[in-house]
Amino acid sequence: MSIDNPNEAAAASIEVLHVDDDPAFLDLTGSFLERELGNVEVTAVASPDEVLDTLGEESVHCVVSDYEMPGTNGLELLDAVRDQYADLPFILYTGKGSEEIAAQAINAGVTGYLQKGGPDQHRRLANRVKHAATEYRAQIESERYSTVLRALDYPIYVVNADAEFEYVNEAFLDLVGYDREEIIGSPPGKIKTDEGVQRANDMLATIVSSAGPETQQFRVNIHTKDGDTVPCYDHMAALPFDDEFRGSVGILRDATREQRQREELVRQNERLDEFTSIVSHDLRTPLQNAKTAAEMARNEGDATHFETLSREHERMERMIDELLTLAKEGESVSETERVDVAALAAEAWSPFGCPADTLDVVDDEITVSGDRSRIRRLLENLFRNVDDHCGSPVTVTIGESPDGFYVADDGPGVGQTDRENVFEAGYTTAADGTGFGLAIVKRIADAHGWDISVDDSASGGVRFDVTVDPTARVTDDVPVSP
Repeated sequence: MSIDNPNEAAAASIEVLHVDDDPAFLDLTGSFLERELGNVEVTAVASPDEVLDTLGEESVHCVVSDYEMPGTNGLELLDAVRDQYADLPFILYTGKGSEEIAAQAINAGVTGYLQKGGPDQHRRLANRVKHAATEYRAQIESERYSTVLRALDYPIYVVNADAEFEYVNEAFLDLVGYDREEIIGSPPGKIKTDEGVQRANDMLATIVSSAGPETQQFRVNIHTKDGDTVPCYDHMAALPFDDEFRGSVGILRDATREQRQREELVRQNERLDEFTSIVSHDLRTPLQNAKTAAEMARNEGDATHFETLSREHERMERMIDELLTLAKEGESVSETERVDVAALAAEAWSPFGCPADTLDVVDDEITVSGDRSRIRRLLENLFRNVDDHCGSPVTVTIGESPDGFYVADDGPGVGQTDRENVFEAGYTTAADGTGFGLAIVKRIADAHGWDISVDDSASGGVRFDVTVDPTARVTDDVPVSP
């Protein structure tokens, strides 16, 4: 059976099987139900022996049965039906009722017990049939869709009319990190912000309105038990209902990957703008210098002009190499390994320090999880920055900090204005610097989800502090990559 909108569960045709040994009463009841409900199809049988065969051949939403019938009474028929159709509504509608029969019927789990009578009793029967069949059909649809949704393995929830979680599946529990007992009976605000709850209520209001859509999809942040925030899409619909709102059902879809891709696209666009700006501006100076040197070399034949030309070409080549590196290092880190930063620093120091310079490794092991090759470049660029701005001898210190690690020197230090600009691409105070070294350092830290800051060192030089994502800190004794 297809249901096109949440309210159609009540409007769809109700299939009723009515069994009574009085043909005239069967005709009368069938006509009354059709007139009263309008959307009912009644199959009438005069013998209890025909009931199970009929149920096996036809779709039935409710059975209405007399009590006293030849061969089998209504309660015996109830037992036989429930053996094969445990949840099928069964209403006992009898003219020979008693308190004893009523008690037996209730104990047997009958859906309804009514005594035959005039129009008022028929109306009560019609109302009881309508509600019982609607609930049963909704249950069938729910089980059918639940099977499909379980196969999809999406987080699913049901919120009742009292705005409390009534049902959640295992995928939902895995997403939020709560036990089922902690979720069932709690309001959606347990995992959503006030804004998220209001957003859901607004969407639900449009769904249940007469002219509204059948479903709504919207973005919402889910807060897990561990305090994490998971961006999700919430696909919401109202539960089938008649006159009284019954609640809503929703399917969540984790949007973390999409958000990361969106953020990465924004960063790529920013890098493209940066690339364009640098190519059009920073490379223009050495290019003009090279052109000037080439023209003077042609006119004067002085060898020093050729040296200037060669130097400016080398400068442009270095700038292009570092510009490409800057773009590459901005890509998010996808694969990590355990890296001993202290050991890697000692390895990276070799090409930079003069004989009189010193690398002082304060902590023997500073272990993080990251991209080893990029961490080495980060260290190399920090050391190159010392080499460009500090005279020899100089001491560079690397050590562990409460939130990560630091690299410090005892050089001349850096002024406040320069400190605010050192990570900008193209900014340099060195005569032959490209201005990309520290920009690359910043880009590598960003790609790991880390922060880097600059301040005065204890000796008056410069100190760079790298604040590592807590999940990247490694503190156990498992071997790491040096």
